[in-house]
Amino acid sequence: LCRQVGDVALQCVAAVAAFPAIIASLNEGMQMGIQQELRTGADRVAIQDLMARYAYAVDAKRWDSLAEVFATGAEVDFVANGGIKDTWPAIGDWLATAMSGFTACQHYLSNFATDVDGDRASSRFYVFTQMITVQDGSDQIVSDGGYYHAGFVRTPAGWRVSKLSGGIVWWSGSVPSHLPWWGIDADRFNQ
Repeated sequence: LCRQVGDVALQCVAAVAAFPAIIASLNEGMQMGIQQELRTGADRVAIQDLMARYAYAVDAKRWDSLAEVFATGAEVDFVANGGIKDTWPAIGDWLATAMSGFTACQHYLSNFATDVDGDRASSRFYVFTQMITVQDGSDQIVSDGGYYHAGFVRTPAGWRVSKLSGGIVWWSGSVPSHLPWWGIDADRFNQ
C-alpha cells in the first residue's frame, strides 16, 4: 500500500511539475488566437475605411483618389445599376461621366459582412445614396438603396479593391430610363 501511495504521489509531483509547461502552451495558443482575431478585426476596419474613401472620392468627384482604392486591373461591374462593366483605371472615366449629371451626392455605406482569408477578403454591404440635380433653379433629390459585393487584396500599400459590383434595390424620385430592372417584379436584392 505504501508503494502504491508513493507511486501516486510521484505521479502527482510529475503532473504538478508539468503544469507550468501545460499552462504556457495553452497561453501561447490563446495568444495566437487572440492575435489572429485582432488582425482580422483590424483588417475589417481597414476595408470599411477603404470603402469610405471610395464613397468620398465619388461624392467629392476626386477621381484621382480612386487610385488609392482600386488595385490595377480591378473588375468593376455596374451593369445591374444600368452602368457598364470595365476594369480600373478605365472605369474611373465612366464614373466621372456618369456622376457629372449630379450637382452633389452622398453615399452612405453600412451593414458590412466581411470575410478575411489571409491577404484576400470579400464583403457585401449596403449603400444608401442621395443625389441632387438642379432643375429650374431648384434642387431635386433622388435617393436609392442597394448593395455592393466586393473583393479585396492586401498590397504593400494596404487593402485595395480587386472586384466590385453593385445593385439597386429601390429608387425614390425621378427614375432614370436606363435602369434595366425598373418596373419588373423580381428579386432586386440578389441581382
